[in-house]
Amino acid sequence: MVKTDKKLFLEYLLILIGSAVYALSTVIFIFPHSLLLGGTSGVSVILNSFISFSPGKILVAINILLIILAFIFLGKSMAIKTLVGSLLTTVFVGLFEELFAFSEPIVGSMLLSSVIGASLIALASGIMFYVDSSSGGTDIIALIIKKFSSLQIGKALLVTDVLIVIVGGALSGFGLFLCSFVGFLIKTLGIDAIISVIKKTFSERE
Repeated sequence: MVKTDKKLFLEYLLILIGSAVYALSTVIFIFPHSLLLGGTSGVSVILNSFISFSPGKILVAINILLIILAFIFLGKSMAIKTLVGSLLTTVFVGLFEELFAFSEPIVGSMLLSSVIGASLIALASGIMFYVDSSSGGTDIIALIIKKFSSLQIGKALLVTDVLIVIVGGALSGFGLFLCSFVGFLIKTLGIDAIISVIKKTFSERE
């Protein structure tokens, strides 16, 4: 029983850490250059070009729908962890936006900002995916695909988000598309590597 409680505490601690790193990297490196690395934020930006609702309202509606799908397809335990991860990420984004409200991007180069931000997001996502959680959004679809197929989580994200990046980049210009696509590849391909390292590290300690 004690071991189970310690394991549960560790899992939620990792969700907390992953959410904080994900939000921090997004606010400092992704938002300032309006980079598109996939996800529901990319979908909301694209849909906002065609419907009158604000990106924020579209984002909330999509995330609510995806959380419902998580409870249906992923089971209660994984859905609750994903809900916690999603809420924590949202709270941290709001907090960090207030703390790091700079007039100019910390990293001036869009490409470098994309590389650093995507690498940190891959780390954060890998941590959360390892404990069957996520930051929400299209990560939930990737978790569902992973559950019902042999695809690794990073490859599943590649499937779910590549169209978002392509369409969003096409609407935003070639420079933004190129930097976003580089970051997108780093994120999706890096997640599986991060999960592999975490699994190896924890297995060696057991």
